[in-house]
Amino acid sequence: MKKRLLVLLLVGILCAMSFAGCQSSSAGGESDEVVVGFAVSTLANDFFVTMNDAAIAKAEEMGIKLITLDAQDNAETQATQIEDFITKEVDILLVNPVDSDAVGTAVLAANEAGIPVITVTRPSNLGEVLQHLDIDNKEAGMLDAEQLIKDLGGKGKVAILEGIAGAPSALDRQAGFVDYLKENAPDIEVVTSLTANYSREEGASVTDDILQSNPVLDAIYAHNDGMALGAVRSVIAADRLAEIKIYGIDATADAVEAVKNGEMAATVMQQPDVQIHMALETAMKVLDGESVEAKINIPLKLITKENAE
Repeated sequence: MKKRLLVLLLVGILCAMSFAGCQSSSAGGESDEVVVGFAVSTLANDFFVTMNDAAIAKAEEMGIKLITLDAQDNAETQATQIEDFITKEVDILLVNPVDSDAVGTAVLAANEAGIPVITVTRPSNLGEVLQHLDIDNKEAGMLDAEQLIKDLGGKGKVAILEGIAGAPSALDRQAGFVDYLKENAPDIEVVTSLTANYSREEGASVTDDILQSNPVLDAIYAHNDGMALGAVRSVIAADRLAEIKIYGIDATADAVEAVKNGEMAATVMQQPDVQIHMALETAMKVLDGESVEAKINIPLKLITKENAE
């Protein structure tokens, strides 16, 4: 932001000196280009692929230069990438942390460099963040729990596939789901709850173990669609799809397709495209000196076979 303000000041001085100088500065356009660095946790997850694709399209529409760096779910890699953004003096940082604790040092470094920070999907537990955009993850878990209770008639055995251990989204999606079951369906038993790190492959392998240990199982709740689709693959391979209903969160394209064809019972739409669009709009407001809300929650919608189209 400091760089952008300096450029605007210099342009103003040139304009005051001569009209021709002002024309020359505006004609170039390049010196005043807004550069946004997007540090994303992983592009191996369909949710973040959708988010990045939407960011690219929105940035082009807004005339912003967007640079995306993929940390591949490695916190150390992400810290190095954010340092690189700081060295390049980007105007503003959008950060989707791999780890909310680990990213804090990099956010503090950006603060020190005078580069504003906005976080999406996962927060930073250290440093100054001007806005955090997310969903109500407890509500997402609750929506799946509510539908599961309807589908099972209030009775049955459920297994849970958890996201990254300690991640705020995973903690909240677990609490929203489990607490809703306890309060509204005491006859539904959670037989096991295991981490699969938001990974489709781990979702499949962990589900293999769950199926072997649980000859009777009525449903699987996964903290995201990647793990849910991994569970679908495992359940189909075990020829148990008719007896086990599967629930996820994200409403990725392949998950919605799985809901349509009956492989998944439900997913929760959290609109990653809307989230990143709002983040970029916030970025421009910040650079223009406007105040912004500290927290924005993106509306959720339950997707079942009835509305999947």
